Amino acid sequence: MTRQSEENFKIKKFTEENIERITGNYNTPIGKGGFGEVYRGIHDEYDLVAVKRYIHGDLREEFMEEVSIHSKINHKNVVKLIGYCIGERLLTLVTEYISKGSLDEILHNTDISIPLDVRLGIAIGCAEALSYMHSMHLSSDSLVCHGDIKPANILLDENLTAKVSDFGLSRLLSGGITRYTSHIRGSIDYMDPIYLRDGCLTPRSDVYSFGAVLLELISRKRVKEGNISLIGTFCKAFSKGKGLKKLFDIEVANVSNENILEELARLATDCLRLDIDKRPKMNDVVGRLRMIWKDLRGMHDTDWRQKSFGIFKRNVGNREVRTTFHNVRILTKGEVNLVTQNYSHRLSWSSEVYKGTLEDNTVVAVKKCVGLLGDSKEFFISGQMVHSQMLHKNITKLLCCCLEGDNPIFVYEYANKGSLYNIMDGKKDFPLDLRMKIAIKMAEVLEYLHSSETGIIRHGQVVPSNILLDDNFTPKLTGFSGARRTCVMLVKSDVYDFGILLLALISRKYCDLVAQFSEAYNKENSGKELFDKDITAEEDITVLEEIGRLALKCIHVEEDERPAMKEVEECLRMIRRSWKKCMAEG
Repeated sequence: MTRQSEENFKIKKFTEENIERITGNYNTPIGKGGFGEVYRGIHDEYDLVAVKRYIHGDLREEFMEEVSIHSKINHKNVVKLIGYCIGERLLTLVTEYISKGSLDEILHNTDISIPLDVRLGIAIGCAEALSYMHSMHLSSDSLVCHGDIKPANILLDENLTAKVSDFGLSRLLSGGITRYTSHIRGSIDYMDPIYLRDGCLTPRSDVYSFGAVLLELISRKRVKEGNISLIGTFCKAFSKGKGLKKLFDIEVANVSNENILEELARLATDCLRLDIDKRPKMNDVVGRLRMIWKDLRGMHDTDWRQKSFGIFKRNVGNREVRTTFHNVRILTKGEVNLVTQNYSHRLSWSSEVYKGTLEDNTVVAVKKCVGLLGDSKEFFISGQMVHSQMLHKNITKLLCCCLEGDNPIFVYEYANKGSLYNIMDGKKDFPLDLRMKIAIKMAEVLEYLHSSETGIIRHGQVVPSNILLDDNFTPKLTGFSGARRTCVMLVKSDVYDFGILLLALISRKYCDLVAQFSEAYNKENSGKELFDKDITAEEDITVLEEIGRLALKCIHVEEDERPAMKEVEECLRMIRRSWKKCMAEG
């Protein structure tokens, strides 16, 4: 089993008391269905989550099958499963929180404008998730059939990137064959007629349902309204060769989009064929959708087909390539031009970093690495290989790369609030609780990197400029160019860097911190004069002093005297709990 698949199984098992605390005793409902209700909650002190509570507590076997299947899936277009609870009174799933709700809600219950490229991006994200699920048998001898693809089960984040959810009807298909059942369940309007008739569930069943969703995206009408079938209407228009244009949503049905919409309609009707063997596979659907996206962006370059690691081997030098990138898509220069719209939005003037958008609406940061030659180029790329294998919610994801030519290009998930350095160097309010959140999350990440499950990795550059912040000010560690697998003692250099980071967080300064804080604690047994004046309320001094003393342990001159990151993380959490308890009592 690979390190990645091992990580996928590491979901938490919660108690009923845990769930009540996470949801604030079910204080914020955000959805309801035949299964039960969904609540918003906070897990691990800071992370927003969705908590799905099931009505039917007697369906434990079915519930655990859903947990087992969902836990195997790790894809950027699938809602991440965090944990579950099997209590005496309830069954509960805890997943990441997706901010914009369902595609069904946005399409049919709002007047929100959705441009055609965004709709296409939603379709691509959903298709990529299904293609991934349908190909899992290549590594695990079984694949996942979702079984209930519909707009209500496609959630959208703040960028309207699709996240497939709800695996209650999903099934593992051993060896990628089929599964028969007499207990047919699902949403009949989106259900494959062959499955409905014969109980035969295959990956092509998901293809049919996806075709129905695609029609809803281009028409902004429900697949079934009264006695009118959207599927029947589109299929009839295609067979007659007329009336198709009238079916498209008027918002996107302009002359410039006409060919794109027709291609999407053709793909949808191919997915909806009654002859199951004539439906395309999901990986073919993804390929066709990406071609349509390229047409929409105006790309006429055909070199996109030449995707292979041969490009990598030709450009990194003559040394043997011992490792490869994990789950990183290889792009051509032409595709990078499309993603960045010809590098039109530069994010950093000190380095060549640009903002871009992938086909599925994922906003990304695109880094062009210039000036790297020989060994330095290989060294940098080796760091990115290590980065690609890291699976942690507080590590920036490496999504794509382009290794053509002399300047390698890497594509990362985008952090909207910029770097911690920018926040600290600015004038905006930077409350103590946010500083503690960043410290705790970064300690957790380093503990993960230093643990044996990742092969003991030294990051090497734990500095504010390598800590990015998303819309919720959740920190993400980046800057893996110097990351290497190493021994236990050598990771203590990361502990040292983390100690300096703690000092920077409590002082909002960078220069000469080790000498100044060491002298202050040696002379006065206090760092109070060095603390950032914005966070020195009387009730906060004690916690700041404790963080300062912990930082001094991390920067101890003797490496073997520095604590392990696990100990540092636990200490920070204890400091925060004591602080919050005092504030509540006080």
